[in-house]
Order: sequence, then C-alpha cells, then structure tokens
Amino acid sequence: MVRAVALAAIAALAVPRPALAEPRELRHDLRVDGAITGGAIAFWIATELAKSRLAASSCRFCGTNALDASAREALVWGDGDRARHGSDLLAFAILPAGLATHQLLAARGAGDTQAGLVDLLVVAEAAALAMDLNQIVKLAVGRQRPFVHYGNWPEPSREPDPDDNLSFYSGHTTLAFALATAAGTVSSMRGYRSSPWVWGVGMTVAASIGYLRIAADKHYLTDVLVGATTGAAAGLLLPRLLHGRKDGGGAGVAVVPVPLGIAFVF
Repeated sequence: MVRAVALAAIAALAVPRPALAEPRELRHDLRVDGAITGGAIAFWIATELAKSRLAASSCRFCGTNALDASAREALVWGDGDRARHGSDLLAFAILPAGLATHQLLAARGAGDTQAGLVDLLVVAEAAALAMDLNQIVKLAVGRQRPFVHYGNWPEPSREPDPDDNLSFYSGHTTLAFALATAAGTVSSMRGYRSSPWVWGVGMTVAASIGYLRIAADKHYLTDVLVGATTGAAAGLLLPRLLHGRKDGGGAGVAVVPVPLGIAFVF
C-alpha cells in the first residue's frame, strides 16, 4: 500500500499539466517570510533537542476512550515498525519532495521559475508554523501513546522515553496535511492547471500517513483527526491571509473532478 501511494504521488505531483501563460502573483516579502519560516523551524528544532527536559516524565492524560480504543483495535498492525517506517518515508521524504517538484515544474512551465521558489517558501512557512503549534500542544497535554498504554512493544525490558507521552496530537499528520493543503492552496491561487492533482493526490497521501500512524500504534484516531484539522487549517488559511493574490482575486470555491473523487478548490 505504501509503495502504491508513493508511486502515485511521484507520478501525479512530479508531472504537472500545462499551467496558465503566467502564474498569478502573490504578495510576499522574502526577508520577512524567510525570517518567519526560519524562526519557526529553529523553534521546532530547539524543542526537539530539549524534548527530554520539556516532555512530561509521566503522562498527564493516560487513559483512552471508546472511539479511540475501537479504532485502534480495527486498524493497528501486528508489525508496527513497517507502518512507522512507511509514515516516516511518506511524511518526511516522498510528500515534500513530490510537492516541491510540482511547484517548481508548474512555475517553470508558466515561464516564471522565481514563482516556484516563492511557492516553496509559502508552503514551508505554513507547515513550520503548524508544527510549532503542534509541538506546544503535545508538550503541554502529555498524552500517553497507545503502544505504551497497551504495553505493545517487542523488547522484554524497555526504558521510558520522553516521547512516550507526546501522543496528542499527531505531528506527522499535521505536517502532511499542512504541506498538502498549502501546496494545493498556493497552486489554486497561482492558477496552475495541475492544482486538482495537488489537492487529490496530496490529500490522499496525507490521509494515508494519518492511517499509518494509527497502524503503527503511535497515535489514537483523535490524535490523527486533530492533526489533520489543524494542519489543513494552517495550509488553507495562512497562504491566503499572508500571501493573497496581488490582483485581489481568487475568492470562492470550485468543485473539480480528480482521479480519486472530487476536490474543493479555493
């Protein structure tokens, strides 16, 4: 399943359809946006490095609920490592690489390579800010991960880890939906004809990452749902609020057909 999604992502995102003659211009300030993005990334890295001191030593939210328990029972894999490695590969390599390739090729096809670089900065900015919020909430809530709650690990004697109580909410899912939604939003705002592919394939890959996090027993269903919601909100709202089109257009919603169903393009 992971291979199939990966191949679909590469094929659909790396080969965009012809774009408009000129991509529509977006408001941006390279110095300001670069500083915001760099600062957000630096904050996330710093909290990761200090995780052993910032994370709760014991769970603040230790229990589960009927919805999460039933979803876990239905979706968790016997070999959680395969699902974990698959989610890592999709979230940190295949999805960002595919989206970056699409934005650069779509902009170049429209005759404006610089627009593609701006696209990458706008998408990275939305994803970095979404991940900062995720990190703050995870450290504050201190929810125990399902594999710890259920004792689902292969090692006979396992030492506690600072990451054990960072289940809520899913960072992988937040990142995936922020990247996919931001790239789709930017593509729609630019007027790239390949934007339906970005929405359809990007959101499908993002949803697959969320599923794999449950299958790996790293997150509960509610962790994934909240991550998908916050990531999608950041990817949809931040580019439009911070980088609206210079011509003031782009309002409204269109429903477009895509290979996996339909997409709502803003």
